[in-house]
Amino acid sequence: MLNPTNFQSQAYESIKELILTAKLIPGQKISEKELEQRLIIGRTPIREAIIRLRREALIHVVPQSGTYISKISIKQIEEARFVRETLEKEVFVAACQAVTDEQLKELEKLVILQRTYAQLKDEIEFFQLDEAFHQLIYKIADKENVWNWLQTINLPLNRFRFLRLEVEELSWEIILRDHEEILATLKEKDQAKIAPLVGQHIDVIDNDLIFVEKAFPDYFTE
Repeated sequence: MLNPTNFQSQAYESIKELILTAKLIPGQKISEKELEQRLIIGRTPIREAIIRLRREALIHVVPQSGTYISKISIKQIEEARFVRETLEKEVFVAACQAVTDEQLKELEKLVILQRTYAQLKDEIEFFQLDEAFHQLIYKIADKENVWNWLQTINLPLNRFRFLRLEVEELSWEIILRDHEEILATLKEKDQAKIAPLVGQHIDVIDNDLIFVEKAFPDYFTE
């Protein structure tokens, strides 16, 4: 049987995923009772999860009104993009120096799987593989703690990145080609090329944000 801590963790992860994948819509009013029925988890773990998600600014309470899913802050997206780009240029250079043949095979498997799920139009698997690809490079660079530290900062950015997959004008192929080129550059151990390539990969966020905000205008806040 799951102990109370396990139930709290399950409730937190479940609600967080619903928020990140926009199944709980930004601006939507929610209640503990509705979440309890939806997730089939007790009220106390739901309440503890909501407290934790409020700390992460994914949920907010309006006095005398109710509890709401927070809208996505454009400013926080831009700040997270800045932090991610600045760090990843250095991390990917370090990975370029350290990567082994076995790790290159792991990265290649992730890219192949990501292309497979792109063909299936499976947004969740595609997104998770995208995250796994970047996380593995942090591991290769011996910067796993940096990756873990980034996760809270990345929450607004990740909410945007998932919505990006739902916008028809924005091709998934661009992401795949970037990953394939990054992989090729890691194989070549070309440290001079990898940082500009990472910058190019992340900089598309600025352009993509215009399309995503247009498709989901009510999901964002300045």
